[in-house]
Amino acid sequence: MARRHLAGVFLLSLAVGFLPGAVRAEAPDYHLAPEAVADGVYVLWGAQDALTPENGGAIANSGFIVGDEAVLAIDPGPTALFAQQLLDTIRGVTELPVKEAVVTHHHPDHAFGIEATVEAGIPVLMHPAAAKLLAREGETLLGFMTELVGEAWTAGTRIGAPTLAVETPQTIDLGGRAITVTPMTGGHTPGDLIVFDEKTRTLFAGDLVFIGRAATVPHADIPTWRAHVAALKAMNWRELVPGHGPLVNDPAMLDTLDAYLAYLDDFARTAWNRGDSPAEALMEPLPERFRGLAQVDVEFQRSLLSLFERFETHPPEPR
Repeated sequence: MARRHLAGVFLLSLAVGFLPGAVRAEAPDYHLAPEAVADGVYVLWGAQDALTPENGGAIANSGFIVGDEAVLAIDPGPTALFAQQLLDTIRGVTELPVKEAVVTHHHPDHAFGIEATVEAGIPVLMHPAAAKLLAREGETLLGFMTELVGEAWTAGTRIGAPTLAVETPQTIDLGGRAITVTPMTGGHTPGDLIVFDEKTRTLFAGDLVFIGRAATVPHADIPTWRAHVAALKAMNWRELVPGHGPLVNDPAMLDTLDAYLAYLDDFARTAWNRGDSPAEALMEPLPERFRGLAQVDVEFQRSLLSLFERFETHPPEPR
């Protein structure tokens, strides 16, 4: 009971800590600026921040790939406005039509632009497990996000549903350019997708990869996630676009993510089996190598609380 009570106290303190400190007076604009990271491959970099009125929820990386005949969009972002401005940005680069959009998973910073994308006549691909979670949790998460970033950003945003389910590897032909969409499930979330451009060997990994930022685990199975990270490291990509953080051009750049996940998993299991409350466990300082990760103070607390809540019904085996 003490554990459960303290977890509630910590959740309340975290919620208060995330409340927006200011309301934007000017009309919202994401000022999207695509960067070409390879021939025909563009990324819109998200902020390495929490959800705030300043960033409007644009904290994840999105992108698009231009073929000879069509375009593929990747992760239409946190709001209807972001999705609309993403499509406008694509039109500023090419007159080719957007053939489809892939949503790597259901989390708000990646998926809340689905409805606006569908309304623009663009089919949206998603793993069915992600679609199920989005339908179940989306309205609640949209309410939380609106509190954090402000109604000006989320106005017109509705929780949409994908139009195409991806449960096995699929190939999308953009004309002279083959894109492979592959499920990697049960790690970061039950329904993650990765997107690989065969021509440039550029991989969009979604939130299976965090670089320079603390990973989030509310829907994660950490051992499976670590196995996915190992599989990603072994793939034949030249450049990898993470869900959060800068471009990756060396598999060794994923080592810190793997080490952080391993530490978090072991720390939470050990603290639980020792009988610690969250407050007691969090008195132990983070290892030095993780202290420079963006948002690590908040995310580590949230992750520990999430894992402790899971352990209430599924206690970990002693190690």
